Amino acid sequence: MDVSSTHDQAIDYAPCRYGGSRLWFRGPRRALRSPYVACLGGSNVYGRFVAEPWTQLLETRCAAPVVNLGVENAGIDAYLNDPGALSTAAQAKVVLIQLTGVHNTSNRFYATHPRRNDRFLKASQALISLYPEMDFTEVHFTRHLLARLNGICPDRFAMIAREARMAWQARMKTVIAQMKGKVILLWFAQSGMGDDADCKIGEEPFLTRKTVLGLLPHVHQLIEVVPPEWRGPEESLDVPPFELTRAAHLPGPAAHRTVAQTLAPVVRDLLT
Repeated sequence: MDVSSTHDQAIDYAPCRYGGSRLWFRGPRRALRSPYVACLGGSNVYGRFVAEPWTQLLETRCAAPVVNLGVENAGIDAYLNDPGALSTAAQAKVVLIQLTGVHNTSNRFYATHPRRNDRFLKASQALISLYPEMDFTEVHFTRHLLARLNGICPDRFAMIAREARMAWQARMKTVIAQMKGKVILLWFAQSGMGDDADCKIGEEPFLTRKTVLGLLPHVHQLIEVVPPEWRGPEESLDVPPFELTRAAHLPGPAAHRTVAQTLAPVVRDLLT
């Protein structure tokens, strides 16, 4: 996504592309020298406001190239719509996929931008019929859309949540099936994965453990990381003042270190 190519005051993200991809990823660009590790996901993979994201720390611990294919606010559709990124991941010996973006997945009720998956494009006729009182011309982002729909009628909203889960799970299976290496699913968040099937709009809308369990027969492992500290006050000292609100929702350096420490022994074993 274009936003990933911008620079903060203190960090050079060295944006780069792989395999003819249309997406911008965090660099410096890694040589795709086998064996390498590919990391897919959203903002918590990209590592905004963190000088050394967990992907870079993992590379040091594993002594093998770790390719950061994280895209801010991405859903799984970003990869399915980008053959370059998908082929880069497919050739990796180990593929780490952050569990994210269920609400940013196009489905039979609404469509999202093919690369900027957090952008709402249009409502389907099915959604318009389900919510005839809703004016969709005022909506530009998926979270705004979900909050509005849930506020109007939680009962009808439950249908949308179920559809989004089904679409996301199907797309995840499609991506996983194209990977030649071992696939690890990563839950990296402020709190644990929800065990209930309610429709609350939280940090990761719609994603429940039941949805993820349907993917486990197709992957090597699921690893869950909930750092003891998400972002400490001192970890925001280098964040531009106008970005402080945004940074508060993103993991800080300590959280990234926790992920790298957790993943390193598992990834090292798979690389040998």
